[in-house]
Amino acid sequence: MKKILICAVPFSDNLGDGVIAASLAHIAGLKYPDAQIEFLDIAGRHGFDEDNLRGGGAFGVFQKLPALVRSAIVFAYCLKNYFQRWRPHWKAAVSDADLVIVGGGQLFCDVALNFPAKLFLLSRLLRGKRVAVVSVGVTAKWSYWGKVLVNKFFKNAAPVFFATRDAESAKNLHDIFRIPRPDIRVVPDPALVCESAFSEELSPEKKWDVGICVSSLDALVMNSEYGDANAIGSADFFANLAEALQKEGARVLYFTNGAAEDNRVMAEISARQSGENAAQNSAFLVPKRPDDLVALISACSCIAAHRLHANIVAYSLNIPSVGMNWDKKVESFFRLTGRTQYLFDLSPRPDQLKASVLQLLQDRNANRERLDALKGEVIAGTHALI
Repeated sequence: MKKILICAVPFSDNLGDGVIAASLAHIAGLKYPDAQIEFLDIAGRHGFDEDNLRGGGAFGVFQKLPALVRSAIVFAYCLKNYFQRWRPHWKAAVSDADLVIVGGGQLFCDVALNFPAKLFLLSRLLRGKRVAVVSVGVTAKWSYWGKVLVNKFFKNAAPVFFATRDAESAKNLHDIFRIPRPDIRVVPDPALVCESAFSEELSPEKKWDVGICVSSLDALVMNSEYGDANAIGSADFFANLAEALQKEGARVLYFTNGAAEDNRVMAEISARQSGENAAQNSAFLVPKRPDDLVALISACSCIAAHRLHANIVAYSLNIPSVGMNWDKKVESFFRLTGRTQYLFDLSPRPDQLKASVLQLLQDRNANRERLDALKGEVIAGTHALI
């Protein structure tokens, strides 16, 4: 094996995707230490800090458009960029790859045809290559055209292996796309091994009692599989939670997963607390790279987060977390790890969360045996596929 190409969104501003990609590369490198491992970002990015469609005020207008119009805009955007910019780079990257890994992360979801369009366009270049779909999330909600495009991806790429990151995704892959269930393995999220993949980035001390991962609740609801999810004001929710914890003497770190919409919410909270109102036992930090995100979480004794990969990173580092459920993938992870007692709804009362966080700070008794077993499943399962 000379070259392995990992196709996903490793340079997304949502840095959890970069953690997945780096962890998957780490796992592949354990089996093929001499192989060249490269990334292909199917959103056309070549590095971090590149502009994205969610970065400006136009995203708010986009969210309010009818679903069919949003899908048409996204498909036209992808088609234009594929022929004008992406295709030559992608073709060169694929040409000498001995193995193409598509995964991990929630690549098989349909939000305005975003991933279905990109996977279809990528698949045009994968004919005749050895392709494995590894540890992906597969949602249950699909448009007609989303299913058409992904079915074309499967026809063109003809993957030799299929693995989803949880049983529900395996069921969706079978029910919606008719992949035979015996052909689908379940291999947990690669980010479960991020402690090893990012071993040199870990903080030697716990600088913060609680890390609060700030998110745009509106953006989460837009991408949720739960049709009845309702969001309250994001900035108020996180600020109230931090205030409740600070009254108990907790040192609080506000951070994000790096996504532009989340950063805007955190900037709003920070502006409220500037000057004389600034809290003495809090800080605001925005990670710029996946290693920054892992380092920030490693410096916390406990975290509270909606974002799936903030919770996964914390779990991998044996740091307890309190989760807030906005999508089935979050619920699935807490079930997998046997921690559903620490999973709350989208916007619970601050006093509910505070009590759970304070309990975790006192106990800090994570089930290390379960964590080690899951890490072993990820590595062995991935190696069996590649």
